[in-house]
Amino acid sequence: MASDPRVSKPRLPKAYTDEQLIFLRSHISGFETRTRGHVRGDAKKFALDRANEFLVRFGMPEDLQGIDEAEPRFREQIYNWYKNTVGRARRKLEGRTRSKKPVEKVSGSPGHSNLTWSPNLETPTTVSYAAQSDISGQTASSSSQQQQHVPPPQPTGHIQFSFQTNVTVPSAATLALNASPNALRDAFFTRGIDVPTLSSLIQSYVLSHPSPTPLNPIIDALFAAVTSSLNAPTASRTASNHDTIVTILRRFTEACGYFPATLVHAGVSGPVAGPRALQMAIRKSSIWYPVLAPASGTTMSDEMERIAADRQKRKDYIQWAQIHGAALELGLLSFRGDYASTAESLSELMARDAVWETDEVEWVAGIFVLQSLIRTGSLTRKHEYEQLLSTYEGRWKEIKDEARQALVTEVLLSAQQDLAHMDEGRVQ
Repeated sequence: MASDPRVSKPRLPKAYTDEQLIFLRSHISGFETRTRGHVRGDAKKFALDRANEFLVRFGMPEDLQGIDEAEPRFREQIYNWYKNTVGRARRKLEGRTRSKKPVEKVSGSPGHSNLTWSPNLETPTTVSYAAQSDISGQTASSSSQQQQHVPPPQPTGHIQFSFQTNVTVPSAATLALNASPNALRDAFFTRGIDVPTLSSLIQSYVLSHPSPTPLNPIIDALFAAVTSSLNAPTASRTASNHDTIVTILRRFTEACGYFPATLVHAGVSGPVAGPRALQMAIRKSSIWYPVLAPASGTTMSDEMERIAADRQKRKDYIQWAQIHGAALELGLLSFRGDYASTAESLSELMARDAVWETDEVEWVAGIFVLQSLIRTGSLTRKHEYEQLLSTYEGRWKEIKDEARQALVTEVLLSAQQDLAHMDEGRVQ
């Protein structure tokens, strides 16, 4: 019976930190969406990818360290957790419940209390599949029941793998193997990963993906981190959109400070390679062009896909403008004397030209950059900024999309306050 997979299957960790639970729960919707898709195995692949990210961010749980095939077992645990959580939620919505007999057997068996999650978890029955498997093992024979509750040879206390001030990364080789765009994305806004570790993760990825511009995937991961942070539930966020972006950019800048001279991006080496890569990405993203419809021969499905792609592209364009403004305020676009004038003219041109374009998405992007110009500008240019801001106010009345108009409303009011503070020499 010892070879029975239901018996040898490792138990779920007994406790998770709040940070780890937030990470797991934040991807439930993504897993649920894929379970409804048409690609076989897509949901499981998604869950296994999240398990890989968990390992990169938090490391292997202590109760699985040193055993055979620890990583595959842990990945399977995470997959089962997502599957059980989504399945239970669906049954609840549909008014279906499981048979109460297995529940009664579990409650009557003192050993099964070890299979539940921490009380902090809002879904305490997420391991029902594992519990049922153990119950089947119980009914098979009484000896297997005793065998099932024998503690493993590893330490079996109430496992707590909480964050440390310095997250240990075994080696650069391990980082290179585990580094992925998704892991890099999460590393940018995970407080448990300190700046030196983030820098090591970036450098390991760059070493394993050499190119003349090796930091391009890192900038993409940074953009994805901003997207994930801004899309987080409002109740779980304590900072404004602008402050969130500034925080992520600061972590990126601090991580770049650890870059060696051998790390080269577009001819720029060392710590300034990161800001150079960001500047190049901002320049490319400042040019707007819509998703064009094919001339003829399109189906309704093709048109719906085009509309969805265009909508997403508009969101990305505005978000890049927000990153542009935050980078300008942090001085990331003027990191070297020979690029300073170029960076300044790029921001000036975008803010001045966007308001005269025909697409309202450019007006929204332009006002974000203009606000940052006001915050970093001098008092001698106040009148100039007031005139340009007045032009944007006129465009605000023409914006048809309510969400974009709300964004512009907030930025206009804030920019007006910044102009008023210019006289006091303390633009916020």
